[in-house]
Order: sequence, then structure tokens, then C-alpha cells
Amino acid sequence: MEHADGNSGYAWGTDNHTLDRSLIKKVVVEEGVSSLGEYIFWDCQSLTEVNLPNSLTTLRKECFKHCTALKSITLPDNISMIDESAFEECNALETAIFPKSLKEVSTKAFYNCNLKKVDLSQTQVETIGMGAFAHNVQCKEVYLPKTLKTFEGEDEGAFSACGVKKAVCNAVEPPKTISGVYDFITGEKKTDPVEWVNIFSGFDDDFVLEVPAGSEDKYRSANGWKNAANNIATGIRGVKASQGKVGVYDITGKRYMNHADAQTVNTLQRGVYIINGKKVLVK
Repeated sequence: MEHADGNSGYAWGTDNHTLDRSLIKKVVVEEGVSSLGEYIFWDCQSLTEVNLPNSLTTLRKECFKHCTALKSITLPDNISMIDESAFEECNALETAIFPKSLKEVSTKAFYNCNLKKVDLSQTQVETIGMGAFAHNVQCKEVYLPKTLKTFEGEDEGAFSACGVKKAVCNAVEPPKTISGVYDFITGEKKTDPVEWVNIFSGFDDDFVLEVPAGSEDKYRSANGWKNAANNIATGIRGVKASQGKVGVYDITGKRYMNHADAQTVNTLQRGVYIINGKKVLVK
């Protein structure tokens, strides 16, 4: 692709009257290209297939925005950054495969798509931008990596207005919510803490947020997470009733077992229970 590198707004944008975006159904980017420029495939509404090379490291601003027929995307192994609104309004996009090398997902990168699941658990992501995955109303599962440190944004959470039923965050310390807005004077991102943005919103009562054992109370009191305090659980494969017999309740508070010992508790089927007053996710 001759115009793949750099800012391609002029090469592929409205100034190029010879390009009929509505006819583009397949994109193959040649090996050696390291960056897809801003707006390069914006509004290619017939695009259904994208092949990207392993040399690619960056997807720039709005490079695939409003490609409304695109249903899946597999990002190559060396992608480290997905820029602002890269796939925003790709309304048919159901599946995105993220590489291990990924470190940043920027503002509204997958805003208002149709993702069923977001699995970043095997990536090295440290930062997720404002509304990065917001308004994916069919998204039921979210998996976040242990490397995650910050959520940026002052207006909307990364997973706001999603239908998430289960979220797993593997970071021992709750990732912080910070401004992330650029300072007009210094040109640097602001790192001021933000207290009013919820990372997850729009979830039902049966939503479960699984965090590492021992981190529950940290998440319950952390900015961005405390609105889901009652939905936080610890994921375990075996339940230990270490202090004699316990009561087991289902998620509605209905008694499930009475005075159960450790052996009995370990026969529980997969699901969410309240054991010793704590919400527990049995896998």
C-alpha cells in the first residue's frame, strides 16, 4: 500500500475524487508497512476482509472508523497501540483478536461496535482510553490483563453502556482512573485522579466482577470500581470452608446449603454464590 504510512487523510480522504470507498471489499496491507495512517480506510462501508502484516505496530486515528460491514479483525503480533476511534462505529464488528504485544487501547477505539467479548488477558495493555469499548451492548464478557495500570478519561468509562455479565481483572492493584486529557500549555497528558467515571456501567444485578484473591476490598473502595462493589467476587476452582460448616446462598439471597462442610461445598456447580457473607464465583 503506497499511502499506508503516515497521515493518509489527503491520499485517501475526500480530496481524492478518484477513490470510490463504497467499492472496497478487501484490504491487504503489504509486509514492511509499520503504521496505518489516520482516516486511511475510514467509511469503507463494503469492507468485509482485512489482512494486516506482522510489520505493523500502530493503527492511527480513525483508520477503520465506520467500516460498517466489517465483522472480524485479527490484529498482527507486533501491534502495540490502537489509536483514537480506530474502529469506532464498526457496527457489525463482533470479534477482535488482540496480540500479546498490545500496550495501549486509546479513546473510543472500539466505540459503538458489536463485540461479543473483549479478551485482553494475554496482552501487555497498561492503558485503556475513555470509552474505548463503550456502547458494545452485546458484549457479555471482558478479560483484563495483570499489566493494566490506568483508565483514561473524564466523561465516559471504558465499558459504559455495555451488557457485560462477567468481567475479570487480573491486576492485583485496581487500575486507576485518571484524566488523560492533554494540557494545552505543556502538551502532556494530565494524570489527575478522576472520581466520577465508572469503568463499567449499565450492568444488571447478576453482573460479576472477578478480581485476584486478596484484592477485593481494594477494588470495592477504588475510584472507577466502587459502583460495582456488590458485584465483586474472587474466582476459585475449589471452595474451602476453613472454619467449620458454612451457609451457602444463591445470588438472590436464597439459602442453597445449610451448615455445609468443606467437602460438600466443593461439590457446588459452576455459578455465583454467597459463602460466609462473600460473593464467590465457582468455575
